[in-house]
Amino acid sequence: MNIVLCIVSGAFGGLSLFAAVYQLRTEKRSLSAALMIGGSLLLIAAVLLNLAKLQYDFVFALIGCTAICASAIRNGLKSGNFHIQHHIIRIVLSLVLVGGFVLS
Repeated sequence: MNIVLCIVSGAFGGLSLFAAVYQLRTEKRSLSAALMIGGSLLLIAAVLLNLAKLQYDFVFALIGCTAICASAIRNGLKSGNFHIQHHIIRIVLSLVLVGGFVLS
């Protein structure tokens, strides 16, 4: 089960990183993109800490997922294209991932 957690978390972090880099290339000086990059890197660090069986992986996952969700909400509000269902799914996924890190 731990490997599924790491794969899904790595995919979520990697896809968020890809989206943030793409946004940064199209919009110069985007605070949301920088926040999402930081959150993505923290989530990927949580995966690496978990695989190395080191402590505090859940702290990195919590901060990373929070940053990813906050930047996505900020992007939606800033662009005027806010889809609440998209953000609810992202938040629920983040809660499940952080819960998985806490329990592993």
